[in-house]
Amino acid sequence: MKWLYLAGLCLLIQACGGGGGEPAPEVPAQPASCAVADQRENLRAFMGQQYYWHSQLSAPDDGAGNLDAYFQSMLYRPLDRYSFSQPTDTYNQVFTAGRRVGYGYSVVWADSSHTALRVRNVEPASPVARAGLRRGDTVLSIDGFSPEQVVAGQLPAVTTSGVERTFVLRDAAGAQSELKVRSEWFDLSPIAATATFESTRGEVPVKVAYMAYQQFVGYNLWELALTFSRFAASGVSEVILDLRYNGGGSVATSRDLASMISGSRTDGQIFTSLRYNANLAERNLDYPFSTAQTRFTPPMEGLSRVFVITSGATASASELLINGLRPFMQVVLIGETTYGKPFGSGPRSACGTTYSAVQFETVNGAGVGGYTAGFEPDCLVPDDLDRQLGDPQEGRTRAALEYIANGRCSAQPPLSAALARSSTDGRAFGETVPALMFAD
Repeated sequence: MKWLYLAGLCLLIQACGGGGGEPAPEVPAQPASCAVADQRENLRAFMGQQYYWHSQLSAPDDGAGNLDAYFQSMLYRPLDRYSFSQPTDTYNQVFTAGRRVGYGYSVVWADSSHTALRVRNVEPASPVARAGLRRGDTVLSIDGFSPEQVVAGQLPAVTTSGVERTFVLRDAAGAQSELKVRSEWFDLSPIAATATFESTRGEVPVKVAYMAYQQFVGYNLWELALTFSRFAASGVSEVILDLRYNGGGSVATSRDLASMISGSRTDGQIFTSLRYNANLAERNLDYPFSTAQTRFTPPMEGLSRVFVITSGATASASELLINGLRPFMQVVLIGETTYGKPFGSGPRSACGTTYSAVQFETVNGAGVGGYTAGFEPDCLVPDDLDRQLGDPQEGRTRAALEYIANGRCSAQPPLSAALARSSTDGRAFGETVPALMFAD
């Protein structure tokens, strides 16, 4: 899923200021009851008032078999590939508490002919990480299911702890192994890896900070602040921000991280503006960068640019950060074209389901938005599953370091070869292409 969430909406509007005019009457936050008919009536009224494309709202399918299908039937297709629903418990655990149940890994096809299914990412605190699963391992089977069956969704979903799975794997050296792992609740790690590298800028030695950030969430804001404080104290003068697997999250956290990078040059400047539909024009607001009075930590002053590692899974709040910084500093993109989501929502929960319907579009301080095709990279570099995140020899990280040293992209593989591998990033997690990635 691609997240751009605005939590505490009314409080934020009161703090930041909105447009003029009389506010539209609010649709009740909860249906009259949790009977299906009442839920549908409430959802239809909400979409008619607050959905960004309310005037293009499709007639709901009264024959839909469940509420998610009913919700999906109203969306403005094909433009809206962003709105979705999920169980409220899942939303609360992942986005608020920072926990999930499962094993903690994702896999992708590592080649265009779909002959090798490899581990793309491993959550650092997950049960599979403790069992020894590593990024780059080749999956031979999971619980007896072949790689093709796994990606096709035939492996049964696990929603509880204590379910044992058997992984048959081959590592980078060609050795085969078997892991038996039980599902459990585990803490997510938004900051997946950090490092500092000694490099050069031309002939001048420089220190480079690296951070792999997986999701924009408020609960780890202090960890973000402490990380950047350590970077600043170590004398860092270049930053590589790895957002290749970051599907989005909080507007506020995106703004706060951007403010740590931009420093005081953006005091008093607009990070993003939120624009609602005509029904809710009074909610339009400018969202400023953090200032000396509001930021959590002294900024990293003096950066003239930031390097961002991207993929087709880089979306929403990740793209918001890229777009928000561009009027004020150079943002060099390394990797692949991002997902393309200049929209967001305020999640609405009722009767155990949370709906994330697009409610606003975003533009930066220069009024630029509309990046539905994504941001193209300055240096096109395929994902390097042979090395771990934070390794200076990992392909995309190495390309960023070479750009710092030489001021340009190094020789890249032919475009066709790069794009053949780019599909393994699971652009939009299978939302716009056939399923190429599986996460569990």
